[in-house]
Amino acid sequence: MKRKYKVLGLLKKINKNSLYSALGTLNSEKKKLSKINHELKQLVDESSFKVGDELSSSQLKNNSHFRENLSEKIEISSNRETHLDKEILGYVGQISKVKKQQEIIKKKIDNDLILKQNEDRKSTRLNSSHR
Repeated sequence: MKRKYKVLGLLKKINKNSLYSALGTLNSEKKKLSKINHELKQLVDESSFKVGDELSSSQLKNNSHFRENLSEKIEISSNRETHLDKEILGYVGQISKVKKQQEIIKKKIDNDLILKQNEDRKSTRLNSSHR
């Protein structure tokens, strides 16, 4: 029985490590997205028109398409960031569950060890009293 719990504990440890690894990947992706989003917003700000600038219709049209394209990319990256936040919360929840399961398994192993020690003491007392 004790061996079964040790194997189960080892599996939970492997599962927890893989969850931590995936969480790290998600966090680094989120940081990259945040940086990209910031840079895109800077581009939008830099591409704004100055008051009093004279522009041709083609310049106005090109700039408008450029800003529209940037706005779409900002929206996409914001949506992706929101999705990553949800995934990160899911992984944190899974890690929490695995930690609780590991605690339960450790308690079972400790209880089994205590029971075995008590049985060994009883058998030692019985053997010494029969002599």
